[in-house]
Amino acid sequence: MRVALAAALVLGSGPALAGGTVTGVVRAAPLPAPPAAVKIAEDASVCGKEAAVDRLVVGPDGALANVVVSVSAKGVRPPQPPPPTAKASLDQVGCRYTPHVQAVTVGTTVAVLNNDALPHNVHPTADSDGRPITVFNVAMPFKGQNLPTVLRRPGVLKLRCDAGHTWMSAYIHVFDHPHFAVTDARGRFSVKDLPPGRYTVEYWHEPLADGGKSVVKTATVEVGADTTTTADATFTF
Repeated sequence: MRVALAAALVLGSGPALAGGTVTGVVRAAPLPAPPAAVKIAEDASVCGKEAAVDRLVVGPDGALANVVVSVSAKGVRPPQPPPPTAKASLDQVGCRYTPHVQAVTVGTTVAVLNNDALPHNVHPTADSDGRPITVFNVAMPFKGQNLPTVLRRPGVLKLRCDAGHTWMSAYIHVFDHPHFAVTDARGRFSVKDLPPGRYTVEYWHEPLADGGKSVVKTATVEVGADTTTTADATFTF
């Protein structure tokens, strides 16, 4: 019944109620060992002598950053695409992609930047039946370049640099709905403006090893009108 109510609200066939919020903190327990930094030999004058591994960012009390949290109800989709995410960008600074993990809506234009004084490459792939499919592949040889790129399909994009900087990686999640967030350095997230109903919360963390699988958890929550529901999560790696 609650899912039906949520569908009616999303489709606009009933009185509008104030949206609810799902909020929480994502942690890792027990605390995992931090991954070793990667030693750098090529382009060290720009890239530094070593690069921190971004795939696992754990803060105080096990706070887990860079977890993508999405909230959805089965069979419920907005009647029209959500608006593009404002001011989305992917920069290359110090031979690292910044931000390492981000989430945007379908149709968003991402400003792809190179602020390093050396050539880079941006090569995102999406999974298709277990095989990586190239979404786009652009060379960026000059500092100060900006290549605005529209992301037209939902999915998870994995980014790599093919210009010899093998440690560079990033992820962009593209959603066809607006109910998502990425945990901050304290593991916190907040997803707002949810119609009342029963929802599935999905927590996504990138693979901890090259060639590995992403780590995904789910939970079910009830969201009321103009209320806040807490949905904390704990990852065990």
